Amino acid sequence: MSNRNRRLRVIAGVLLNVWMMSSNVVFSVPVPPAASSNQTASSKIEKPADIKKQPETKSKSSAKETIKHKIIKQNPNKKEKDKNSQKIQTKNEKINLKEKFNFHKQEKQQEQTKGEIQDKPVTQDKLDAYQDLRNQAKFLYNSNKSADALSIYKKIPDAEKTSEDWMILANIAQDEGKTIDAVFFLKKAILADDKNYKAHYNLGNIYFYDNKINAALGEYRKVLRLNKDYAYAYYNKGCCYLKKKSWYNARYEFGLAIKANPDDPVFYYNLAYTYKMLKKPKKAQEALDMYNKLMSE
Repeated sequence: MSNRNRRLRVIAGVLLNVWMMSSNVVFSVPVPPAASSNQTASSKIEKPADIKKQPETKSKSSAKETIKHKIIKQNPNKKEKDKNSQKIQTKNEKINLKEKFNFHKQEKQQEQTKGEIQDKPVTQDKLDAYQDLRNQAKFLYNSNKSADALSIYKKIPDAEKTSEDWMILANIAQDEGKTIDAVFFLKKAILADDKNYKAHYNLGNIYFYDNKINAALGEYRKVLRLNKDYAYAYYNKGCCYLKKKSWYNARYEFGLAIKANPDDPVFYYNLAYTYKMLKKPKKAQEALDMYNKLMSE
């Protein structure tokens, strides 16, 4: 190569470097494509699904009742009363005691008369009238007119309310955010029919959302004593054990839920989450595959 050509090459290289620096040329690296939004559940297991509710159990919202206390301030500089005012006060106290005694006496008499009225048998006409009211209340409740249904249920005496009546009243109370009333009504439903496993189930759900896990477990156990094939009670027990981080117990309960009802995909999802926490990825993937298969059907 001649000296002339070498000089031209050196000059061309220098010019090329100067051009690249002046024009801020940037050589980018190819970016991999973003992950598809249609990923299946097998890609992530972040948290377990929620507990199962009864079809008749509506959304609930917890509420806490506040009790206002009256504060009576006393004046430390208050002078003592004279003897005459003290005598008048003692006389007034005696009169008040007599009035209280008479009032309690009247109360006892009223209770006796009420007891006598309750001891009398209810006529068939009254029972039929209560049944008509009950049917009207159920129709209104199913038509999402809870307030009207509640006003009709109030016309039925507590002694004549059925276990189903108390359960509907509990649902209305939960819709209004009155959790304490709902618990009271569900306990009334159980007293009216101790074999009503759905009342125990709904009571367990209230305890679960109120973070009373042991009380919830107790109610779900009562459900299974009355109906051993109730899959949702096994599943909800498993959810309770997940909250307690008792992974082996949770796995056992989810397995019983699947045995009782193998067609519910949520059972498999929470089972997969449990296997993940137990650090058994193969088992977790198998459960997720079943979840995806049932969800796609």
